[in-house]
Amino acid sequence: MTSPAPGDPPPPLPSLTALQAFEAAARHSSVTRAARELGVTQAAVSHQIRALEDTLETALFRRSPHGISLTEDGERWAAELGVVFARLREANARLRRPAADARPAVSVSVTPSFGARWLVPRLGQFLVSHPEVDVRISATERLIDLAREPVDIGIRYGLGSYPGLLTVKLADDALIVAAAPSVASKRARWRVEDLSHEVLLGDDHPDAWGRWFRERSRRLPARVRQSQLTDSSMLVDAAVRGQGVALARWSLAAAELELGRLVLLFPRLPALPTGLAYYLVSTRASLRRKPVAAFRDWVVSEAASLRRPGG
Repeated sequence: MTSPAPGDPPPPLPSLTALQAFEAAARHSSVTRAARELGVTQAAVSHQIRALEDTLETALFRRSPHGISLTEDGERWAAELGVVFARLREANARLRRPAADARPAVSVSVTPSFGARWLVPRLGQFLVSHPEVDVRISATERLIDLAREPVDIGIRYGLGSYPGLLTVKLADDALIVAAAPSVASKRARWRVEDLSHEVLLGDDHPDAWGRWFRERSRRLPARVRQSQLTDSSMLVDAAVRGQGVALARWSLAAAELELGRLVLLFPRLPALPTGLAYYLVSTRASLRRKPVAAFRDWVVSEAASLRRPGG
């Protein structure tokens, strides 16, 4: 083996898989035992060692019918790698072992609108009843991989197709017509045709207002003014501020209706189903942890509040 000249960049590292195969074979003085430890075939270990020898341009083992033995270069590599891999194994065991003083924790991924409007306002109840559990809320619309990412529970709005995951349907959702009290008080009793004189607020549900009017055997007024806010939580904010009449998701407007910051304009008319629902998803492994199971049970219980849509 030749050493790099002063000032030359260091040579690239050999394959870590090949180094691992060599280190195991050197430690056991056996390709067979190395293969058993690594869970691969003897041929795979032999291939990795020969590839490493080609990379290093030196023989690491003497091979004979009686087995293998390290060459001088092999002994030097084995001595260094033995220390490196021993520290890696120690670090792996230490980092995978929960710290004795670590607090139980639950990591939850939720869509921003649902997190802000429904989950977070209720979260204090869980924290009070489970003071020993820490909760981390990650708000994102991004699809997540619960098998690979450090997330215990996902709450999503969709059709409910989540292959390979344990899924609990929390509630269907529906669209309701609501406005701030200052807007609602314009009329003692609202009629469908009165909406033609208002700014109609909608989110990104396709042709939602058109569907709502058709369900009432009417057409969307041709000249009615509309304002679209693709974020459903912003839509609720706009309605609360009196910027128009909202066709809002019940799940996101329920708290504002309860507080009197929004009013149903047509309480006797049925709500318009969105065709989508809220689902809680997790893995079987995550739910074996008591804090995760407790959080799941709490969310499922709280979701009863989502099953009372108005009109």
